[in-house]
Amino acid sequence: MTGRQKLMTEQETRALVNTALEDPDLNLAIPLAISLGLREGLRTAVLASLSRGDYHPAVGDVPGSLTYRDGDQIRVATLSPESELLLSAYLER
Repeated sequence: MTGRQKLMTEQETRALVNTALEDPDLNLAIPLAISLGLREGLRTAVLASLSRGDYHPAVGDVPGSLTYRDGDQIRVATLSPESELLLSAYLER
């Protein structure tokens, strides 16, 4: 590959999620892990331990968030709109 790599836009992410909702064989774990890693700075180990209760959806102007364990501490990450779309679809499965 040549050139600079870029993350999916919100429109591209929405199209992927819509496709995944129609095709149960489409795995959202990889794009979700990339989005959480590059946009929110989370390690891939966070994805392995996620549960529905860790996700707090956006309400009005307040962005969605994700609580996760980092060693002995509980941390909160604010989610980008793209990560939130992927996470909500991932957890619906």
